[in-house]
Amino acid sequence: MAACCRFGMMLLPMVSPLAQAASLWEQPTAQLAAQVAEILGAGQAQLTVSNRSTIPAQELPAIRRLLEQDLRARGVATSGTESANAIRVTLSENVRERLWIAEVVEGNQTQVAMVHVDREPVAAPAVEAGMVLEKKRVWDSLATTAITGAPVLAALETKAALVVLEQDEIAVLTMTGAGWREEKRFSVERQRASSRDVRGMLAPAADGFGFTAYTAGTECSGSYAPSAGNSMGNGDWSVRCHESDDPWPLTLGPIVTGTASVHAFYNASRDFFTGVITPSPGVDLMPFYSTAALPHAATGGSTLLVNGIDGKVQMVVGNALKTVAGTRDWGSDFAAIHSGCGTGTQILVSGSGEAESDRLRAYELPAQEAVTVSAPLEMGGTVTGLSMAPDGASVWAVVRKSARDYEVDRVTALCP
Repeated sequence: MAACCRFGMMLLPMVSPLAQAASLWEQPTAQLAAQVAEILGAGQAQLTVSNRSTIPAQELPAIRRLLEQDLRARGVATSGTESANAIRVTLSENVRERLWIAEVVEGNQTQVAMVHVDREPVAAPAVEAGMVLEKKRVWDSLATTAITGAPVLAALETKAALVVLEQDEIAVLTMTGAGWREEKRFSVERQRASSRDVRGMLAPAADGFGFTAYTAGTECSGSYAPSAGNSMGNGDWSVRCHESDDPWPLTLGPIVTGTASVHAFYNASRDFFTGVITPSPGVDLMPFYSTAALPHAATGGSTLLVNGIDGKVQMVVGNALKTVAGTRDWGSDFAAIHSGCGTGTQILVSGSGEAESDRLRAYELPAQEAVTVSAPLEMGGTVTGLSMAPDGASVWAVVRKSARDYEVDRVTALCP
């Protein structure tokens, strides 16, 4: 077993001026794209952007990119030069405000959409930076005695073992002087076909020893009976699986004061949750990939942060959904961490896309805009899963280093 390694980078996050500027234009580009899509409907159109304002020329590519992304999300493709439709956007201003105008041309018909933009956009509140994310490698699939090369879906450390959920099996490992050693392996008895991109999660049992594993259409309960006078190793493990459509527990209620555990129904034929959760948040949710419970200072309670399959990150505030700005480069998975740094709670997020060498960053939400509060943490592979550890102060990260090599890391935060 390779020795556990600890990594940390004492670097302050650096955000380029262009990246900061781009975040200022997210709201007006989204509003203008929504109006254009309502006029044009799904289809193709040529997009041109003319600047008659004092917006610096170097910011125009970012504005155009945001417009293209927002239009594409609403079914309007801007890549086809052969299209007879055209969208001519003009960025103008007067002494009081900026006015963005879009002329939408369909054949012989022209309609106009416009958005008023603050002349001096107000930046999000600055959050003290300097938090450092640190990872400790807990387990590597190439270091175990039984190498299957199967995708790893989730991991959990209990009082008795390290539990690793693979696509079709559950491995139970016990700690030895040389590190984790595989003790037993149990089959996940699937009763139905699932999607190609299988997901799964592990939740600790109330006794701290056992666990419940959730994967598409199947639920498995693992229990541990320690031998007399010995609670670690030398005990007896049993795992029982059965077909189930019960909702999965997505948040650990006792960790966030004043919140109940949130459960969500998983779409076994796809790779996301249906949007139906219990208890009801009082608002209809679109299908989503992940969610986290965060303290909400304004109410003294909590709020849910939801990462939808449409790429939008939203939070539940009262009986309404509020879009969170500054999340365009977020991946589909995130997890909360109660570090005690800054505001006390952060969101750990991997990057968007299928990066060969992924990075984690920590964000805070002082309002409705995500603000980076940590330097990036290199993960040495693609992050395929993030989940809050039972202690609430760390996050489990599953990292695919190669086609047959997976790693499990514990990620914590060091306060400045």
